[in-house]
Amino acid sequence: MALSKQAIEPYVSQLYTIREDAAYSAQSYFEAAKSAEFWGRAIVFVPALLGAIAGIIVALGGTREWGAVGAVVGAVAATASFLGSDRKSGSFKDSARQFTKLRHRAAMEIKLAARKATESELEGTLRSLRRDYDSVVNASDPVPNRAFTKAKRRINAGVLECDLDSTTS
Repeated sequence: MALSKQAIEPYVSQLYTIREDAAYSAQSYFEAAKSAEFWGRAIVFVPALLGAIAGIIVALGGTREWGAVGAVVGAVAATASFLGSDRKSGSFKDSARQFTKLRHRAAMEIKLAARKATESELEGTLRSLRRDYDSVVNASDPVPNRAFTKAKRRINAGVLECDLDSTTS
């Protein structure tokens, strides 16, 4: 026997909360990954470019100071390259994907909530989802506030909305 609407309402409310939290977290991590990837590349490219320019200036008869500039920016580029400038981006992408899975799972459980046989079954599903969400939160590096702000702006603009009916025609 299916549960009544009144019986499932508190559980569905919590499932909506988890879905929304996961949506904002996923989008924040995707935004942070994009930013980390850009800055990770820039921290290698810009010093390398400056080193090349300094080398050309010295080759064309510029002052010795340009040689020192070339050496310093070359060391910066080499250090950034060695430390793995895209490692943070990969970590952020992984977290974003895990939050996206949780968001989809919560959406599915919302649709299936009325079909659960007992409240304890529904509560077990909710607690399992909450445990998984907390596990992802604990394993993820924190994102910068600006990534959350950008994610919030994009979500409010409708980035997560899609109309499947219009694409099947």
